Amino acid sequence: MVNQTPGGGTPTDAERLSQTSDEAKSGWERAVQDMRAMAADREEKEFSTVTIAAGDTSPVAPEMGDTDEFGLSYIIPGNTVEEFEEAYLGNDFTETGVYQTSSAGHVYIVTECIDVNAEEIVFIAGVYQKRHAAPLVRAATERGTMFTRVKTLDHTEVGVFEHDDVAAFFPNPDEFYAYEVDR
Repeated sequence: MVNQTPGGGTPTDAERLSQTSDEAKSGWERAVQDMRAMAADREEKEFSTVTIAAGDTSPVAPEMGDTDEFGLSYIIPGNTVEEFEEAYLGNDFTETGVYQTSSAGHVYIVTECIDVNAEEIVFIAGVYQKRHAAPLVRAATERGTMFTRVKTLDHTEVGVFEHDDVAAFFPNPDEFYAYEVDR
């Protein structure tokens, strides 16, 4: 890659990493801001909302673990677990909204899990790399279902949401396959 700016040359790995890091930080900040704005909008409509910015998000395919579980796995901060459990337990989240954008191989995603009858919404924001997602995309597409798995730092599962609209998460599967590490 040739740098076309004065003083040109090839950008160093550090320069490329810095640029990617700045893009990732900016994308993450926008995702969290958007999540909070959506929550404020729903609260104006009399919904109770919980917003969680995951500390880590991983696309997990069935063959990656000891079980057949798959989906996007979110590690949530310890100070949000109690609030999440209060919203999650006893409710029936049957509707989902998925809002996402991608940049530099990262997907910034906000998942809105809705219980219309209880007027309760859980928002979860996360970011993951496309290059790790192809096996999950393939499994979810083949099975016609997708899961959001909410876990604590020690990987204790505190909630699972099932989604029947895989295309909301992966509207163009080939886009993820293009990033696949092991082809």
